[in-house]
Parts: sequence; C-alpha cells; structure tokens
Amino acid sequence: MASPARAALRSATQAAHLRLHAHPTLAALAAGTIAAPQYSRLLGRLYGFHLPFERALIEAALGHGVDLRIGARAHLLTRDLLDLGASGESIARLPMAEAPALREPGEWLGALYVREGSSFGAAFLAAALDPLLGAGCARGRRFLSGGETEDWRLCCAALEAGAARGLLPSMIHGAQASFHALEHWLADHE
Repeated sequence: MASPARAALRSATQAAHLRLHAHPTLAALAAGTIAAPQYSRLLGRLYGFHLPFERALIEAALGHGVDLRIGARAHLLTRDLLDLGASGESIARLPMAEAPALREPGEWLGALYVREGSSFGAAFLAAALDPLLGAGCARGRRFLSGGETEDWRLCCAALEAGAARGLLPSMIHGAQASFHALEHWLADHE
C-alpha cells in the first residue's frame, strides 16, 4: 500500500503518466512492435533528457546539503546506444533537454519520485523488446531493465521525510514539472 505522500504524487501525476503511455513510440515499445531505427531514436531522445535531468537532481540534492545517493543511470543509455551501433561521436552530438528548474527541496524530491518510479515501469518495457533484441539479451536494454530496489526504498523514505516537513505541495509541483518536461521533450521526437 502506498504511503499518503506517494498516493498524492501518483494522483497528481496520473494524467501525465497516462499521456506518456499513449505516446506513439512508447506505445510501440510497450506492444513489442517498435522497429530498430525507431528504438534507437527513442534511446537518443531519452539520453538527451535523462543526462541533464540526472545532473540537475544531483546538483539540487548537493545544493541542499542532502546526501541522498542518487544512482547514475544515463550511462546505461550510452551503453544501449553503442550496442545498437551508435558511435561515441554521434552520442556526444545528441541534443540535450533543459532540465526542469529544481529550486526547493520538495521540487527535487518530486522529480526524484518521477525518476525512480519510472525505472520500475521500464522493466516491463525491457521485456517487450524481446522480438527486437532477442529473449534474455541484456544488450540494448540496460536502461530499461529497471531500477534498484534499494534506490526506490531510499526515495520513498526521502518522500515521507519531505512530506512530514510540509513539502508535499512543492513535491507535487516538482513531479508535475518533471513529467511535463519529459512529455514536451518526447513530443519533439515524433
């Protein structure tokens, strides 16, 4: 059962979450019908979003003196792109999104909720790549293979602590801003 803070965040971001599920490329990925070029473009787009987003989260946490271990995951997108034939030079030239501004501790906690929560749904998407990449093959789907349970546990503890400090409204704002930024970035992809 989700805590009150997580339930509030889930409710506040449900519409954006559903819109992302309906995104044509993500829907093709979930259905197992995505083509290799389309998947490579999606990974490049996700890399261009996640690298600055990850950096913003780390900077925000450090700027507020919080020692929450935010595991790096953007490098997994690099490995996936290389697996699919991209060169290091082409990856370095990928466009980068502007990370959402994370000014308050609650905002970055909301963004962390989006990032860590999405890694669990991504495990389902990784399995849907079997027709494209082959069953049991990790190459090309490291990023989607899911997050660490410990990372989610730490995230949930941080969310509860933030809600107890009265940060829930800014946590919701940070989560909504993160979803909005990702939606906008992926909308440019199609």
